[in-house]
Amino acid sequence: MPDVSATEPTDPAGALEAGMKGVGVVWLTPEKSTVQSRASPLTTGPVWHVWSDGACYLLTGPGEQPLPGIGHGGRCQVTARNTAGGRAITWTATVEAVDPAGPEWTAIAPRLAAGRLNGGDPVLVVPTWPGRLTILCLRPTGDLTTAGTGLPDDCQAAAPLPSPATTPYRMPSDITRRWRRRQKANKDKNRT
Repeated sequence: MPDVSATEPTDPAGALEAGMKGVGVVWLTPEKSTVQSRASPLTTGPVWHVWSDGACYLLTGPGEQPLPGIGHGGRCQVTARNTAGGRAITWTATVEAVDPAGPEWTAIAPRLAAGRLNGGDPVLVVPTWPGRLTILCLRPTGDLTTAGTGLPDDCQAAAPLPSPATTPYRMPSDITRRWRRRQKANKDKNRT
């Protein structure tokens, strides 16, 4: 990804397009007025997306990436990093839910399904989304901040998002020893 300079770009749309091409994940910060409770974190974790036609599209809902504080009609800050790992670009976006019956859904849903790493066959998955999942479109407002290298000066740490995923038991410390003993016993048994 080309490095976006630290100075104000002459063409904000071009700088945004260059900064977002090839970016796999973004970090979102909901606008303070849209955060309803103290339970919502100040930022999300890394969120995968699809960049298309000058907008960022996200998939959210039950079983998908949680986006607390990000919803239809709100605004948020979108931060993308450059290939060196530092913040490349931060921009303000309006959040809109994509209508499942509209042409925008038809165009973007297959691209989102193809971009999922664990989603299964996109042809089979997409018809199950309407009514269950939401596609959000983040459209740039024109407010743009760029940084040549490094991360922001302020702390960007966020508490982990709540998740039902847990480890039900502690992993045995001798699990590999048991496996090796079993392998050796099977070899000895097969020799006789």
